[in-house]
Amino acid sequence: MRRAVKALCAASLALAAAVATASPASAVRQADAPNYQVDVVNHAGLGLDEVDLAVGRFSDPVIRLQTQRHVVSGATVTFDLGPCSDVRQFAASAFVGNREVLHTGDINPSPNCHTQVEITHT
Repeated sequence: MRRAVKALCAASLALAAAVATASPASAVRQADAPNYQVDVVNHAGLGLDEVDLAVGRFSDPVIRLQTQRHVVSGATVTFDLGPCSDVRQFAASAFVGNREVLHTGDINPSPNCHTQVEITHT
């Protein structure tokens, strides 16, 4: 829970991260894909012990945390946040051991119901 609150409240501390949304040409209408998806791509050249995604929803006052462990270099982790229209904000964090190597800060949802976060090595 500490990480979830930290993920939605702290300022951006990313060592190297780029947040990009899909282009309008690849936008998917909400009727075709009603759930919001966040892809976290590991381009860091090292394995991540944990990737966390904290999500705030309009329908739920509690920040919910989703976690994926053991994300190898080159892998993409996809988080399904539920109905697109219900997603208020989200934030991603990645860890190697206890060291946080990515923290996006708060991200507002994209109208196309998809966001990609890339973890790179500097």
